[in-house]
Amino acid sequence: MKQVLFNVAIILVTSACYGQTNVNTKGVANDNPLHTRLDSLIDHSVQQYLQDRRAVGISIGILLKDKACFYNYGETKAGNNKLPRNNTLYEIGSTTKTFTGILLGQAVLDKKIRPDDDIRKYLKGAYPNLEYKGIPIRVKDLSNHTSRITRIFPNMWERPEYDSLNPLHDYTRQLLYEGLHNMKMDTFPGKISSYSNMAVALLGTLLEDAYGLSYFSLISKNILEPLSMKDTRIDITALPADAIAWPHNENRQVVPLWDLHHLPAMGALRSTTRDLISFIKANNTDTSPAIALSHQPTFGTKQEGMGMNWFIHTSHEGYRILEHGGGTGGSRSSLECFPGLHSGFVILTNSLANRNRLEKELAAIVVAEAERSLLISK
Repeated sequence: MKQVLFNVAIILVTSACYGQTNVNTKGVANDNPLHTRLDSLIDHSVQQYLQDRRAVGISIGILLKDKACFYNYGETKAGNNKLPRNNTLYEIGSTTKTFTGILLGQAVLDKKIRPDDDIRKYLKGAYPNLEYKGIPIRVKDLSNHTSRITRIFPNMWERPEYDSLNPLHDYTRQLLYEGLHNMKMDTFPGKISSYSNMAVALLGTLLEDAYGLSYFSLISKNILEPLSMKDTRIDITALPADAIAWPHNENRQVVPLWDLHHLPAMGALRSTTRDLISFIKANNTDTSPAIALSHQPTFGTKQEGMGMNWFIHTSHEGYRILEHGGGTGGSRSSLECFPGLHSGFVILTNSLANRNRLEKELAAIVVAEAERSLLISK
């Protein structure tokens, strides 16, 4: 009887995961077939999210015991009646940093960079300011947000070319290094967590210099190609407009995609729910030694801490969570891996609608449904 119930559950999940039925719930176009318990749980949570007047479109990927399900709601651009799909490209912002962390893991394994080295070993010129009472910033401090490097250097917004709608456009390596020269350390590195985009931008330049290759070339070779993540990219100029979920401001007006091509490591990637589910699977199973190394805590503990650009948490039920989120001028992303359950989820949106409640609800759904499937299979 248990086996019969398990088989029925798998059939129902499969119909939800791959159904192409278009429905319209409460006035918002979507492709949720509402066939299963999971479908209904997702729909209930998304409907709450859509009550935020800023919401435009949202794509969700759910991984339950290595089985993928996808749900899309809303529009790729306000008023265009184009439903996003599993291969629609969204800005993922700082979720890019998890790719940078894996790349650092690969550089360590390749003996290109040592995580405990003083970062000045890899910088040209003198930076006497990058230490506090004789203690220098180490490479690993750049990836766990304990470097004490300013989150954003003032010379980003103080320059004449600054554009609030595309703030990092033409913010070059040279400007990054100038900001680095001018900053002052306020306490010991490696001791206090304080999020820094500039630190990860700098880490990206160290990795590019170590290999003599561009950031995108490096992640393509080490991550995207091995995982068959064919849609993830930085440059989208050759793509048709309907392949992209266009970002929106508070008033649901389209705003520019952010341009971070000079310093891509901190947030330049665009990706899809389909690709990021593959990314979650790989991180759940430590597919490569570099991925496994990126998950090892370099600050805090195995229960609550930081790996190489991965936030590490423990759920109320005791499951390990590896996660990161991102935000640009008009897009938001959330990615959570539950390795012990072979499960996880990704949320991609093209608006500034608040996704915090949705994140918590999806995490609870993933844990509960994964545990439920385990009970059914016994």
